[in-house]
Amino acid sequence: MESMKKIAIQGQAGSFHHVAACSVYGEDIAIVACDTFKSVFTTLHQGQADAAIVAIENSLYGSINEVYDLLLEYPFAIVGEVEEKIHQCLITLPGVHISDITAVHSHPVALSQCTNFLDQKLPQATRYERYDTAESVTYIKRLQDPKHAAIASSASARMHNLPIAKSNIQNHQSNSTRFFVIDAKKNNYSSTNKASLVIETTHTPGALYEALGVFKSYNANLTKLQSRPIQSTVWRYMFYVDIETTPQNMPKIIDSLQAKGCKTILLGMYTKNLTTVNA
Repeated sequence: MESMKKIAIQGQAGSFHHVAACSVYGEDIAIVACDTFKSVFTTLHQGQADAAIVAIENSLYGSINEVYDLLLEYPFAIVGEVEEKIHQCLITLPGVHISDITAVHSHPVALSQCTNFLDQKLPQATRYERYDTAESVTYIKRLQDPKHAAIASSASARMHNLPIAKSNIQNHQSNSTRFFVIDAKKNNYSSTNKASLVIETTHTPGALYEALGVFKSYNANLTKLQSRPIQSTVWRYMFYVDIETTPQNMPKIIDSLQAKGCKTILLGMYTKNLTTVNA
């Protein structure tokens, strides 16, 4: 019998990372829970997982720079992306009324995504930051104190058999997170339509303009451009770029960028937005 695929994620089972992993690989997977993004990459590097799912960008709060830096540090390929709509829920112990709650636990980003609800409905509750949304549900279940609640996904509530006191408590209903699927093995790029790469231009006038012209010349749609400091050189920057293009054009694009003096690293080619998950 073939063993279950092991997927490393930041957070615990029931987290939004777990939901994203299930949308890509199905529910018959073994989750390798990691406390940090760094430990996700080291877990994959040490062969303790077959692949990993990492959040890379939130539609409201922007990019997760730590993950971009880790993609440069570790020689893994981005082999897919998945977009997950983030529906935050207030999860309590059975029989608890919202007015009884004096403490709310969750990841700091999740807390910040629900400030309107917390300010209006739970002004009396102290907010406690934890490393993961799903872990906050585990915590209140173990604590067994009805005054404590958690903010997490509906999947986490189902997993722990706890009631949802209020659904969709996020400030913005359009809140979505984009995840990368990464693998220690390079994919063959045969049926892909999107690429992520890093470019470092020459330090001359018009260098970035010239580099961006390469994408236009190959009809590659630029969907993201973000600068990041080059750690070894003060006040110099590299650029993380996402483009929609074909596998046939990608080698030509890289050759053209390099001909213009750009250091270029292809982080991966993949199929854009494999699926959209409602969690």
